[in-house]
Amino acid sequence: MIGHKNINIFALLVSLLLLTISSAITQSVNAQSSQLPDSLKGLTPQAIFDKANLQNEKKHYKSALGLYHAIEHTNTGSGALFLNMGLTYLNTDSLGKAKYYFLRASKYPETRKQAQQGLNYLSNHLSHKSAELPELPWDRALNWLQNDIGAHTLLIISLLILNAGILLIVGVWFIEKYKKTLRYSGIILTLLGILFLLTTGFVDYHTRRYSQGVMIMKEANVNEKPNKNAGVVSIAYEGYTFTVDKEKSARRDNWYYIRMSNGLYGWIPKKDIKVL
Repeated sequence: MIGHKNINIFALLVSLLLLTISSAITQSVNAQSSQLPDSLKGLTPQAIFDKANLQNEKKHYKSALGLYHAIEHTNTGSGALFLNMGLTYLNTDSLGKAKYYFLRASKYPETRKQAQQGLNYLSNHLSHKSAELPELPWDRALNWLQNDIGAHTLLIISLLILNAGILLIVGVWFIEKYKKTLRYSGIILTLLGILFLLTTGFVDYHTRRYSQGVMIMKEANVNEKPNKNAGVVSIAYEGYTFTVDKEKSARRDNWYYIRMSNGLYGWIPKKDIKVL
């Protein structure tokens, strides 16, 4: 039988572990909202969104986009906002920007289907199509972890598994009857938690370093070096997508270092693409 002292120690350990989990779950990062133009101060994002939709219905696309962008700059984006921005840019024949916002809308479950329909439409109407390498299983898995689950969720899962493993190992000292089962189960869960933590670290690193970019200009050269006079690796056209290396790009003010969908690497002016 477990003594009262041991029960109290065990309960204290459980409480400490639960506090660790709770602190990880309750962490949040609040982005600072940008200031709205004077004419829109006092209006909620929903009110501005409704005004923008009204302008859209009247086919005043420039005014609608100005209002949509005002909401975007407050860091209160949503699937509906980005979907409407994609549709509005489509109506203004800005297909690259339309693709960019459809891709952003596709990150939200409530607008994923409509955004994908917009992307399929653009795929059939863009004037140029880039050659694409087949996606490897590893890349597919990484994209799923990064886009559908996210590093923050992975971190919580990792801590839950790791703490459960540690709790079972500690339980060996107090529960003699299931000592062997607790030990092996604890070791397995602890190792699994460590594996999840390593995966979380890699996903977080990949998310911080790389982003998807979309070509918004009609045409631009992809250069070997961040210089307009450097050799041309390829020509990119409106709607092309790239993988942007943010770490390497940070060393140059006006250039992005990119990997094209056909596997080629090079530099492109920042003004020519938008990064998700």
